[in-house]
Amino acid sequence: MRPQKSSKKRKINTSVDGILQTDSPLKTPRYYRGNGNLGNFDTPPTPRHRMRRAPNTEPSKDSDEPRRLLGNFDTTSTLDKKTFDVVADQPTPKEKKKRKHRIWNWWKNRSLKLKIFIFLLSILLVLGGVFGLRIRSFFDSVFSKNVGNSGSSALSKNINPDLLKTEGDGRFNILLLGRGGVENEAPDLTDTIIIASIDLQNQTTSLLSIPRDTWVNIDGQNMKINAAYSNAKMRSTYKGKSKEDAENDGIRSSIDAVRTVAGVPIHKYVLTDYKAFRDVVNALGGVDITLTEAIYDGFAGWRFPAGLQNMNGDKALQFARTRHGSARGDFDRNEHQRQLLVAMRTKATSTGIIANPVRLNSLANAVQKNIRTDLSLDEARTLYERTKSMMDASIISLDLAKPDGPLITTGNINGLSVVLPKAGQSDYSQIRAYARKNMIDPLIRKESPKIAIYNAGGSAGIATFVGDILSSYGYNVLTKGTGNNTQSQTLIVKITKDAKPYTDRYLSVRFNTGITHDLPNGVVPATDLPSNSTSNSGTTTPQPDYIIILGSTYTQGSGVTW
Repeated sequence: MRPQKSSKKRKINTSVDGILQTDSPLKTPRYYRGNGNLGNFDTPPTPRHRMRRAPNTEPSKDSDEPRRLLGNFDTTSTLDKKTFDVVADQPTPKEKKKRKHRIWNWWKNRSLKLKIFIFLLSILLVLGGVFGLRIRSFFDSVFSKNVGNSGSSALSKNINPDLLKTEGDGRFNILLLGRGGVENEAPDLTDTIIIASIDLQNQTTSLLSIPRDTWVNIDGQNMKINAAYSNAKMRSTYKGKSKEDAENDGIRSSIDAVRTVAGVPIHKYVLTDYKAFRDVVNALGGVDITLTEAIYDGFAGWRFPAGLQNMNGDKALQFARTRHGSARGDFDRNEHQRQLLVAMRTKATSTGIIANPVRLNSLANAVQKNIRTDLSLDEARTLYERTKSMMDASIISLDLAKPDGPLITTGNINGLSVVLPKAGQSDYSQIRAYARKNMIDPLIRKESPKIAIYNAGGSAGIATFVGDILSSYGYNVLTKGTGNNTQSQTLIVKITKDAKPYTDRYLSVRFNTGITHDLPNGVVPATDLPSNSTSNSGTTTPQPDYIIILGSTYTQGSGVTW
């Protein structure tokens, strides 16, 4: 039996004995938790093991503040009742242990289903947070890399005519650039150049490949078009620009070069490399390609059997690069790349990759550091939603080297194997007309404007030239004639009373003049006047919606829109 320890007498500086002040209420000792009345013994005293030493309120030796101790009834204590209750209610180590036991007992008594649910919910919450940060990082590193290129209003449901700059802005044209990247000896040569022109209103897409060896003149320097990005980026790097600014200059140079050749507006771009392409195909689970005949590239040792086959990332990249095993060489390689784009789109929409967090994360890993675009996140989402139901049969592959009427040919300049327009070294008129006729602006198609053009300025052939350009854009040109009288001013006279806001906008911008309804006398031949709509045979001839009179001050248009 242990000897009972005698309690130690607490040493205090001031005795509680003494005369109490009669005019001040008696303070309740802090040994009790009551209502502040000394005579209230209904509340039992706090057990000793629940007592807590109050914070040290003793002033320093140098302080003039009087000492305030528990037994000093002459001075009001700085520890009020509320503070004391908080201090007294703090749990002891034993109570903390009891609380832990209560939590454990609660968990131990729960059903297995509830435990599994809570466990899975916790995992999902953690993974959801990590995945959210991952996707945000992906979006920030890939999207909205603007280079100052023209935007597109085609994604809007109600397109504002005032925002349109040229025919073709009613479509959504994306330039796809594929470079070798770090895995290639020439990492910045864009050997893949494809215009994806999307008609969102009619749910069709046209894919036009520009051969990498196409000879172009950029800023006074002749080069292959696949070097436009590389040369501009290199020049900017030498000038001390940052990597991102140098890449932006390279992309702008590529866009300008492609517009020069194809003659259609480029609204957005996507730049990728071999690694990203391969990893994206793997993230999709491979792509399905059907070949009508086997291909063997003896130079690289690549084999592709005939029939349907599923290609993983490495095989798809080989298929996109092979040219030695095909009859048309580089032209067939362009066709392979268009086939792969269609196959990748089909796989992405059929597997629901956007709704699959695991596949979407794999896709984010594949493209985060190897793809950049000036598409915003909202534009990408809207584009996906409005094209996911597009049929593969609505995707048209355009070929500049089509066997039944090639628009390009191969040549040699200074020992370099190059691709040239058949119309002449720098004459891209046929290529532009071909691209525009297969990428008709849906706004022009919808309004179907009929045009009559008259040369009232004296320059021979000007009405024919302008009429051919307008025809390539989708205008229905009824007449390309000569006016009876000479006129200095160029006029656009609107004959129809039908509302054609998009045609009004396009024509006024193209000819840099407003729309009028007053047709001058004596310029248009009497037989062509709109009032004479019936011929001698009694048949009705179509009336023009617009009559364009080219005056003597008109300068023949040039540049990428002509």
